Amino acid sequence: MTKIKKDPKTGKYGFVYSGGFHPITKERIQRKRQGIPSLKEAKEALKQVILEVEKEKLSYNINKVNFGEYIEQWFEAKKVSLRSSTIVNYNEQLKYNIIPFLANYKLCEINEQVLQNYINDLCNKRELAPKTVRTAFGIVSEVLKKASRKNAFEVHILSEINLPRENKIVRAWAKEDIRKFLNAPNLILNLTRYFIGFEIGVQTGMRMGEILGLRWSDIDFERKLLTVKQTLSKIDEKGNYGLVSETKTHSSFRQIYLQNSLCVNLKKHKEMIEREKQILGEKYNGLDLVLCTNSGNWVHPNNYRRAFHVTCEYLQLPKIRLYDLRHTHATFLISVLEINPKIVQERLGHANIKTTLGTYSHVLPSMQLEVTKKIDQEFN
Repeated sequence: MTKIKKDPKTGKYGFVYSGGFHPITKERIQRKRQGIPSLKEAKEALKQVILEVEKEKLSYNINKVNFGEYIEQWFEAKKVSLRSSTIVNYNEQLKYNIIPFLANYKLCEINEQVLQNYINDLCNKRELAPKTVRTAFGIVSEVLKKASRKNAFEVHILSEINLPRENKIVRAWAKEDIRKFLNAPNLILNLTRYFIGFEIGVQTGMRMGEILGLRWSDIDFERKLLTVKQTLSKIDEKGNYGLVSETKTHSSFRQIYLQNSLCVNLKKHKEMIEREKQILGEKYNGLDLVLCTNSGNWVHPNNYRRAFHVTCEYLQLPKIRLYDLRHTHATFLISVLEINPKIVQERLGHANIKTTLGTYSHVLPSMQLEVTKKIDQEFN
């Protein structure tokens, strides 16, 4: 109940009416009236305000809203639950792959043909990779599913849309390539200071952002255990980077046991870092980072990638992306060491075993072949 209150100083009446929440923005609807001469007039004013608010809510028709307006309101609400780097990615998808194609359609106008034409434009005009097209459509689908709960869209339409097939080609080095790469300190005289990061990647499967955010305090040398707690990620919509005390997903926060050889090399690298600290003194930026510039600052991903490719070219290794060190680690564990995919999932920090199995399904048949050989050996 809205209470009409009398101002003891002026002797006049007023009230604040709460009319619930806006159908789209979800913002609280409030109407305030003051300075009303009499209680009777205040009561009449309250009735009028209630009628106006209810009329506004009833007259609002979500079907008349443009998709562009609706998705922008959705995105503002969605930001609360997203990491900074994810907000940047969503913003780029909206700006380049969604808003230009669908913004002017009203929700009631979006049908199967509109959506299929949209997908075709992304593939043929924008010439986007299948994965990018699927990501953009995933965002559109989430928004339309929300609209469907308000009877503004028929959700079954989404399942009728033909999407480009995503050909997952996993590039990974063979065992001999890994051995040659890890032997780089004996082959390259002026080896990049970032090589220890590449070694961590190929030996643990950690993501680049996780490696660039790794601190010495995250490594327990006595237990040979590394804990992923911090990442280097995009921190604003301009794409600027910074250290973030969070991981990609809940499962990304994990512990990884380290090999003896990697622990030895990490300790050698730490000795170099300590010498640089002593030389610079107070000018050294004490971020406690394993991978850092000679002044202690974090390393920009572009510089890190560049150093990786230069190293690979010198060693004449098969061309792969920096991210493929992660694939190399996982493929080696599954196909060579025959490690259970569930263990690989935990080591990589995948949220779901389906991701692991789907990504590395190409090496599973060979494992099954080994199983049949071992069964034959056991019973023959």
